[in-house]
Amino acid sequence: MMGLFDLFNSESRKKDAVAIEIDIEAGVLQRCDVCRAVCDKGHDERLPAADALAHELFDRNDPRVAVFHGDRDELLVRLRSAREPIPYNCICEDAG
Repeated sequence: MMGLFDLFNSESRKKDAVAIEIDIEAGVLQRCDVCRAVCDKGHDERLPAADALAHELFDRNDPRVAVFHGDRDELLVRLRSAREPIPYNCICEDAG
């Protein structure tokens, strides 16, 4: 049985996942071609591109941003905060 906290936590994870995918598409984050892990190489200069993509997705009523219920500001904040736990290197790079 899912409780209220689980429901909120699940929606929060979905929102972070959307933000991470936008960050990847905009080049803020990178996905390893080998292990498929997501890495944050510090490409903060690409954040304006992620912001622009987020606005474009809202303008087109893209289903990916539906979880934000029209709250653009929340998505813009998550484009930055969802990156915090993402490591610099993937497993492949750490292994050498």
